[in-house]
Amino acid sequence: MRALYAQRIGFTKKGVTTIKDEDDNIVYFITGRWGLVHDVLSVYNVSGTLLAEIKQSSLGLFPKFDLYSHHKKVGSLRRYYGVSTEMLFVKGLNWFLIGNLTNFRYKIFAGHEWVMKTGTVQKNGQDTIKFEFRYEKDEALCLCVAAILDYWASNTKNVKNKHHLFNLQTHTRPSFD
Repeated sequence: MRALYAQRIGFTKKGVTTIKDEDDNIVYFITGRWGLVHDVLSVYNVSGTLLAEIKQSSLGLFPKFDLYSHHKKVGSLRRYYGVSTEMLFVKGLNWFLIGNLTNFRYKIFAGHEWVMKTGTVQKNGQDTIKFEFRYEKDEALCLCVAAILDYWASNTKNVKNKHHLFNLQTHTRPSFD
């Protein structure tokens, strides 16, 4: 079991995201982009070897993402209408995710055994995502899934913020009668 860390702000919005260990040594790089079919987010080790990718394979309100490990498709992930956004399934890997988009606290399970846990902690005075992994072999794929969760969390916050701003604007408008 080991813990890795990433900056919380803009986890997947930067060109390259670094994932570091407890001693601030870079372990992985995540690079790519979202939004269109065939967009890809890739996880590399420090030697530059591609370990895992997550590719957007469909558009729409509930887009589908395919997971690849060493260039081989191993699973897919999608949000489903009517299923809580806090519960997701990764087909192919038989992973079950449960957690909270708002505070980025998630657990991934394979059967009864946890695979990854996430949460926000303070590290070097910044909000940081702490990833705990049971097995090193799952880290790159878990980081791909975490990137999707972060993408959905960011979009959920943007929608909530727009709704909140709309409510503020409509309820605080002065009357000029």
